Amino acid sequence: MIHASALTPLCCGISSPCKVMQASPAHAVPHVTLSRRVLLPLLASAPLPWCVRSASAAPALSTLTDDEYGVSFALPTGWKTSESELSGGRKLIAAADPADIDFNVFIAYTPIAADYTSLGSFGNIDSVGLTLLPQCSGSSCTLAADGIQGKMLEEVAQAGAYVFDYSIEQVGQPIRRLRTLFSVQTEVGRGKNLVTLTAQCKQARYEELAPTLRAVIESFKYTGGT
Repeated sequence: MIHASALTPLCCGISSPCKVMQASPAHAVPHVTLSRRVLLPLLASAPLPWCVRSASAAPALSTLTDDEYGVSFALPTGWKTSESELSGGRKLIAAADPADIDFNVFIAYTPIAADYTSLGSFGNIDSVGLTLLPQCSGSSCTLAADGIQGKMLEEVAQAGAYVFDYSIEQVGQPIRRLRTLFSVQTEVGRGKNLVTLTAQCKQARYEELAPTLRAVIESFKYTGGT
């Protein structure tokens, strides 16, 4: 069982504990990041052959279907998943490469108000994208002043979803490259869940793993009505 304490912007970083993001309802865009403590149980349960897999081989993908939430997406074949039930009716599913814990995928479901029927309820794509980057004293953090910074590299609105490609850099840690999808799940025309799917790796492996990160995000779909 994964123990993730709360939903938060990604500025807290992979080596930091998760914290609750405080924001006004009109701009509250819940998101999840993972600590190493969260992902380590996935390594402990992994079979040894995966630990000696060639790092240069592009992983094959298999479809993971979450029947409870009516969602499916791709994961590298052989990855183990772990689920957590979070406070406020939220759910988190995470999976990591047994050979590289920094190469991981996670999806979070957050219940939303019935009148939040589209991503526009949370703001335009630029305002939602800002929630993914570290913010310090009301403005963007810098490495020199704050020890952490983020950079938005791509924003795309597609098929009712927002997709972001961005990097997070923190003093003393490798630069991380992330790709995140936001989608609003509806039921009978009413808002039900905010769904966020993230795939990430270290920048040093991005050229190798970029096709996989993109394929994971592009594979997301609802298996029922939305």
